Amino acid sequence: MPVDEDGSDGADEIPASELANYSSIYWFNPSSGQLAQSGFRATGGETVFWTPVNGNGRTGDSDFPRTEMREQLELGNNRVNWRLTGTHIQRGTVTITRMPTPLTSGRTTLLFFAQMHSVDNSPPVKLVFQRAPDGTTTVYGNYNLRQRTGVGENSDIQLPMAIGTKFSYEIRVVDGTVTTTINGKVIDRRDLRPAWLFQEFYFKAGNYLGNNTSTASGYGEVVYSSIQTIHQ
Repeated sequence: MPVDEDGSDGADEIPASELANYSSIYWFNPSSGQLAQSGFRATGGETVFWTPVNGNGRTGDSDFPRTEMREQLELGNNRVNWRLTGTHIQRGTVTITRMPTPLTSGRTTLLFFAQMHSVDNSPPVKLVFQRAPDGTTTVYGNYNLRQRTGVGENSDIQLPMAIGTKFSYEIRVVDGTVTTTINGKVIDRRDLRPAWLFQEFYFKAGNYLGNNTSTASGYGEVVYSSIQTIHQ
């Protein structure tokens, strides 16, 4: 969560066992017809992730606020995760309903709505919604080629996607090769094994801003209509 209400000097975490009865301005399941802060009108069954740029619930590795869900293969246990062998899939249907406003005209704003994350390390895969200085918006993948200090490399294909447009995505890992798909179109395929063979992973989904109060104002809002993870 983008708050630190418990005074632990980091983002508050809501246990999975409490989510069924949990709701806040940052994470909630709207009823049919309910309006989110962006003006998005729910039809029922969605989950809204809302993150202001001034959110103070951050982590030791990042100064950017986020409202995210972390995959748990075993309820309540972050120590049970998966490796590159086998098939691992996260797919979802999502709408980016609001992006932060840059403080200067030359700034880009970013929002990460899905990730394949490693345990105690950097994420090898992030899916990004970007608003460029000219106002155009695109979706693409970003890939860490090395652990920790790895340099991020963007997918060659970056698809135009308007704010408020519902789209689908898939991150599919098969024996170390990750294929990223947007609306059924493959935007990237690469082998993660050289750098990530001995690591463990989990999926994340939600609203992780690439900006804070030093570069932007306002908030980001993400609406998930569906999400699914598969491990074989």
